[in-house]
Amino acid sequence: MSDIETVVYAVLAFIFGSVIGSFLNVVILRTPLKQSIITEPSHCFSCGHRLAWYDMFPIFSWIFLRGKCRYCKSKISPRYMIVEAATACFYCLAFIAFRFIWDFDVWKLVFSAILFPLLIVLSAIDIDHFEIPYWCSISIAVLGGLSFLLFPDEIVWYERLIAFGIVLVLFAIMVLVGGMGGGDLQLMCGAALLLGYKVFVALFIGILFGAVYGTIKKFRDKKDERVIGHTIKGIAEKWYQNQLDREIGFVMDGHDDVIVGSISEGNPDIEWEFLEEKVWKGLPEKAKLTQTLREKIKDEREGGFKIYIKGDTVEKVKYSRRMVFGPFLSLGIAAAWFVGSFILNWYMGLF
Repeated sequence: MSDIETVVYAVLAFIFGSVIGSFLNVVILRTPLKQSIITEPSHCFSCGHRLAWYDMFPIFSWIFLRGKCRYCKSKISPRYMIVEAATACFYCLAFIAFRFIWDFDVWKLVFSAILFPLLIVLSAIDIDHFEIPYWCSISIAVLGGLSFLLFPDEIVWYERLIAFGIVLVLFAIMVLVGGMGGGDLQLMCGAALLLGYKVFVALFIGILFGAVYGTIKKFRDKKDERVIGHTIKGIAEKWYQNQLDREIGFVMDGHDDVIVGSISEGNPDIEWEFLEEKVWKGLPEKAKLTQTLREKIKDEREGGFKIYIKGDTVEKVKYSRRMVFGPFLSLGIAAAWFVGSFILNWYMGLF
């Protein structure tokens, strides 16, 4: 293949990827809402107007329309264009890797064409809903299972199983201590079957970028977290004083307990199963606290809080906003798929 042919095919891969990215936007928006991605025509989510073919050119339609609907002039998120451009770039990179790294291995190109859309979709849905879809993780695990048959010499089967076992134990511990979600565990277990030892490159990259972003986010959200925590404390104090006035549903003298709660998609909730009932005199009025929190806290999207109670006092409240790890783990998986072997060989060469 000549250099000119390589450039032409790379451009075609970019264009094809942008078209796939346009479809991924439909999947990202509709699947969490349980809407059909096939039968329902494309339309504006603000005015409901059906979109014409010239409204749906990947990347360029958003630019030409200046990020607004042609019909109702409502703003269109730049993420539509970002998803299309990201998919296009990944497809272009996959072809270049197919040309220069993978020695024209067609199956690697096919796997890339499936893997990268899955990573993009799960990342976007995780950002929107703080949830990694099961079908995305399962699909990556299926790719891992197929790789046992299609790439048996590249990564021997027991390396994949060892990597799977280590990731399972490591992430199970992090899920138990609250550092990761169950979706992250499923995603990385599937990736371990696909990548073998290269999954540790994915983990390193994902955790590194996630930690950098998390540090910046924590610093940026510190003031807002303090305000929300103060609001929750005020609500909890009034609720708890009512328990004391009723002489039932409070922590007995000399004892303490923690009420654990969370805010999910704007709805506060209490995880009452963590209550240490033996230190309470009677059961607290659970529904009242949850109801008041939902009435007073409406603008906060996702987070977790702990209400510390000792005897007749609400001592403090700790609140922190939730962070998604799916996009960073996906970035790590993509990097490991492309250059994981080179990174591992370079690292092992240091010893």
